[in-house]
Amino acid sequence: MAPRDAVATKERILEAAFEEFSRRGFAGSRVDLIAERAQCNKALLYQYYGDKESLFRHVLECKMAGLQAIKENQGSFAEAAGEFFDFYAANPCLPRMHMWEALDFVDAPVPNEAERAQKYSQHVERMEEAQRSGGIDPTLDARQTLVSLIGLIQIWFAAPQTARMICGGNPYSEEALKQRRAHVVEAARRILEAR
Repeated sequence: MAPRDAVATKERILEAAFEEFSRRGFAGSRVDLIAERAQCNKALLYQYYGDKESLFRHVLECKMAGLQAIKENQGSFAEAAGEFFDFYAANPCLPRMHMWEALDFVDAPVPNEAERAQKYSQHVERMEEAQRSGGIDPTLDARQTLVSLIGLIQIWFAAPQTARMICGGNPYSEEALKQRRAHVVEAARRILEAR
């Protein structure tokens, strides 16, 4: 019998969990289906990741790490919006997972809430610095603006059927993504530009 490859098994579990959580949310997902998709047994899944909430937390951490890796160019927050769009284009199920998270946890703290709130606060601080230096409209509420930019980016992936009905065609086609990215960057530029 060949030795088990723990790294490969952990990766399979994370990918299977991401698929399951994206499709059914936290409450609707079943650990036995995740284990089956990952081609491992439930005991091994629990050994590696603990309970279902810990697995959900870990999946989010892994996916959100890609967002944290994007380095904001303070000279061009609008172009940074394009880079965030690119991340979601490569991970189109992540906004769906955020929506499930909102439905499943309602008013309760979500996994990694404190860490994620800290990251958002850092984005707000960078925007406020840019406002003080004249790079962003100083009359904007930086927190509200960040929420608006996130919505501008994520709606394409959270509600692709709406994008399809309004814009026509496959919203995930190369051309549609290119057009949407250009729009996101230009809209962000216009929203943020100092007046």
